Amino acid sequence: MKLTLFIRLFFMLAGILLIPMQTMAQDAQNNANPCVSTDANLGDSAFWANTSLNLFSEQKYVEAVANVDACFNQWASGAVTLQQKFNGEKAKAPPLGDFSPSEKRKIQENYLLNDVATALWVKARSLEELDEIELAKKVYSNCIYLSHGRAWDPSGWFWSPSEDCIKRGRKLLE
Repeated sequence: MKLTLFIRLFFMLAGILLIPMQTMAQDAQNNANPCVSTDANLGDSAFWANTSLNLFSEQKYVEAVANVDACFNQWASGAVTLQQKFNGEKAKAPPLGDFSPSEKRKIQENYLLNDVATALWVKARSLEELDEIELAKKVYSNCIYLSHGRAWDPSGWFWSPSEDCIKRGRKLLE
């Protein structure tokens, strides 16, 4: 009798404790570090940039800005250093649209520059959508500097976040 009562109490307490533990696990998953990839096919900075792009495309502009800000300082200096190197060498910017397999590999080697440029584009566009125009102008100007950064379009071509930032930033100045 005492054993049966003990077993009932055990399972009742286990059920009570299981609910908060499940909630804690869900919260941990929802609050996962945006700077660390949970996708085996993407590195950390690519995961961060893609997550930012996805939030933007879902019109979650506040979340997109927060995601960019969460990891920006981790990778920005590396991207700026690479851009400075290209500027110092007077290197030609990577192609847009059509490219050879070797050009594609070369573009992808600059993943950090590509990811930071893409994330800045997301932040600037999101701020513009949020009607934070003065801040958007500043972020567009930062994005413009990363002229060798490229973003991959799932349709199979690269585009330039910097060039789009020039166009959009110019419109805000008019």
